[in-house]
Amino acid sequence: LAVMSEGLVFYASPTIQDYLGFHQSDVIHQSVFDLIHTDDRALFREQLHFALNPPPAAADEEGSCGCGNAVMYNTEQLPPDNSSFLERSFVCRFRCLLDNSSGFLALKFQGRLKYLHGPNTVRDSGSGSKVQLALFAVAVPAQPPAIVEIRAKMLLFQTKHKLDFTPMGVDSRGKIILGYSEAELCMKGSGYQFIH
Repeated sequence: LAVMSEGLVFYASPTIQDYLGFHQSDVIHQSVFDLIHTDDRALFREQLHFALNPPPAAADEEGSCGCGNAVMYNTEQLPPDNSSFLERSFVCRFRCLLDNSSGFLALKFQGRLKYLHGPNTVRDSGSGSKVQLALFAVAVPAQPPAIVEIRAKMLLFQTKHKLDFTPMGVDSRGKIILGYSEAELCMKGSGYQFIH
C-alpha cells in the first residue's frame, strides 16, 4: 500500500481483494480514511507525518474523506531519506467486505515514509526545495488465518450457469478440483448432477 501524506491512496496491490474484498481499482485515488475504522484514523494520520505530529485535522476532514491538500515539507527540516525516524510499524483496523463478524480486519503495517520527487517538488526562491512524503508499507493481517480457513480457501472455485443450472464456465481452480475441462463440464448437461 502506498499512501500520500494527505491520505490519498496511490497504489494498492491486487491482493487487497483477497484480504479486504475491495478491488484494486476501487481503492486507488481514494481516501485511505474511508477504509479505516473511525477510532484508528488519528493513529494512521500520525503515521503519515514525519514527526508523528500532524497538524490538527479540520472537523470535515475527520469525516469520510479526510484528504486535504498535499502536505509539502522543507527538505532542510526533514531527516535524511534513510533515517530510522521515517520507519513505520503499527496496527490499524481496515474495513473488510469478506466474511468477518465485525466488518473490520486488523492489519499490521510495516514500511517507511519516502520522499516523492518529481513534478510535485516545489523550489523555494530561498534556499531549499519542498517535497511531499508518502507511506510505502506492506500490510498483513495481525492475526494469521486458521489452517482450516487456508485449506477451505484452496477448495473454493467459481462456475457460471444458465438459469436452468446448465454449466457455462468454470475458473482454473474448479477445473483442477472437479477434474473436468471447461468443455467437458459444459457438455455434461445439468449442473444438478454435481450436487449431493
